[in-house]
Formats: sequence, structure tokens, C-alpha cells
Amino acid sequence: MVNFTLKQLQYFVAVADHGSISAAAAATHISQAAMSQSLTDLERIVGAQLMVRHRSRGVALTGVGQQFLRDVRSLVRHADDVHNSIIERQQGLVGPLAIGCYSTLSAFWVPVISERFIKPHQRLTVTMEEGEAAELQHRMQEGYLDAVITHTRHLLPGVQARTVKEGRPYVLLAADHPLASRKSVRLAELAEEDFVSLDIPTVRDNQLVNLRLSGLDPKIAWRSSSFEAVRGMVARGLGYTVLVQRPPDNHSYDGLPLATVEIDGPVGHSDVCVAYASVTKPSLRLRAFLDFCAEVGGAAASGPGERGRRDTA
Repeated sequence: MVNFTLKQLQYFVAVADHGSISAAAAATHISQAAMSQSLTDLERIVGAQLMVRHRSRGVALTGVGQQFLRDVRSLVRHADDVHNSIIERQQGLVGPLAIGCYSTLSAFWVPVISERFIKPHQRLTVTMEEGEAAELQHRMQEGYLDAVITHTRHLLPGVQARTVKEGRPYVLLAADHPLASRKSVRLAELAEEDFVSLDIPTVRDNQLVNLRLSGLDPKIAWRSSSFEAVRGMVARGLGYTVLVQRPPDNHSYDGLPLATVEIDGPVGHSDVCVAYASVTKPSLRLRAFLDFCAEVGGAAASGPGERGRRDTA
């Protein structure tokens, strides 16, 4: 029989998030003594020490406490979802929605999400966090995020994913490159040319592997962690690159022209998808967000709760 209460779990999560009993008490509008007693009662009920209290340094979760937090966070979020679902069915979308966005996708997705999803739904409390794909997905699995916009090639095991936009790689060249006027190019034709690498972990771990599997071992001459810096170096004739995201304007930041050329032959896709935790039954607001992203991306929608397309062929 479960003897702890939902309120005790909510207080435990608050303390873990705020790092101290006093800060959590202030955030939840109860007294510090009541917060401390709630935690003591919770530890007694579960039969384990969940955190170590330091008078001057707040609290630190024990190993058991860290595991308990992962389980509890999803339980508390589900309880919130149940409550908000009742309201949503009567009044429309309402409640919190925490979205992560892979950093190289943020310029393409954050503005349109802000204008066409967040702004029209005033009763939603949407937060957006940008960062590295794997780190964001880990935060999602720990209950900090509801969904993560990323690439299918970056998905971690144990997450659901809904593909929302096709992502076939292409070759980016300076406008005066000999191959710039071509409609397509075989990767083998670029084997001896300098390559400008978008130097971030997910590209190193996925795109470069994809190119090698497709028959090209890039001769890396230049690197940058900035998408636009890579485009700028290509525009100045320092080499070519292979990208997935396609800005509508074929010019670098400093106004130099670029040329996009399709790849002739098979190459692995890196489709854009929205990932969400497999253990989660999507809330109404999350399902609405998935539908919105599929509409924006123009991809055929697979239903929430299904795996979605994860092919990389």
C-alpha cells in the first residue's frame, strides 16, 4: 500500500530543483518547518535517506534520492497532466510545456514556434531550452523537458519520435566553384577537395560517419562550431561542406553568394523529429505541439504514441 502523498512528492521535487529547503519552501509558499517535516515523513515512509541536509550549503541527494527523483518527477508530471487534461477538455490548451531544441535547429524552429504556437495559446506556459541533442534528451528522460526537437540520427534509445521534416543532406559550395552550376554531384567528385566541418559532437558522431558510409572520407581543412561561420568560409572558397538545414537565402552573413547542389546517389537522411519520453502518454498540449511541428515541417504525420519514422536510409 502506498502511504506517501502526492504533496510530499511535489515538495521533494521542489527541494531537489531549488537546492535547499528554504528556497523550496518559499517557492511553494509553505513554512520551512513544514517543508522539512514533510521530507522527514517521506524518508520514514520509503525507509531510506533521500538527501543530506547541510546547514550552509543546502541539500544534496543521496544515490537512492537521485533514483527516487527520476521516478517521482515523472509521477508528479503525470499527475499534473491528469489535472490539466480535465481543464483542457473544457477550456482548451493550458498548463506547462517544456521544449528542448537542438542548437543548430533553433534558428529555424524557435521563431516560428514562438509566433504561431506560443503566442496564440496564452494559457500555456511554454519554456524553450537550446543545447546539444543528447543532453536535452537526457533531461527529457529525467522529466525536465516534455519534448526535444532534434534529428532522427541523434535519437537516444528509449525515446519516442515523430518525424516532422525530411532532412536529406546537400553539398554547399561557393558560387564560383566549378561544380556550382550542377544540379547534382557525386560525393566521390569531392574527395580531393578541402572540407569545412561543422565541428559539434552530433555532426562528428553522425554526419561524418554518414558521409564515410556513403563513400566519401572528407579531407577536413577547416572547422567551426558555428553554422553561419561554416557557410561563410565556404562562400570565401576555403572548401565545401555538407549540411542538412537549408536557409532560404543562399548568401553568407557577409553577403557572399553560395550554391546548393544535391547529392547524386544514396546518402543517409537526418530528418527533423520531435522526441518525447517513451513512458509518457502525451498530454493534449504535447499532442497539439507535435501536430503543429508536423504541419510546419510538412511531413506526413505518424500518430502520437507510435514510433514515428526513424529510418536513416
